[in-house]
Amino acid sequence: MITFEPLLGIEELSKELGVNKYTLYKKIREDKFPKGIKVNGRRLFKPQTIKDYYNGLGIEVVITQMTEPSFM
Repeated sequence: MITFEPLLGIEELSKELGVNKYTLYKKIREDKFPKGIKVNGRRLFKPQTIKDYYNGLGIEVVITQMTEPSFM
């Protein structure tokens, strides 16, 4: 069985976290933020990975924007 996970683009993630997308890119380059995955040249992030990263820092985050796959 195939399961699909929601993925957030850098724009959506920056809005959710309240952080500028260029700050996120800088933190990715410095290995201070999860890299996500690249699909068709776009960097996408799993919400659970972001939650796990912040929980490891002792910060609880709630990501409310769950996008549906574009083909549905």
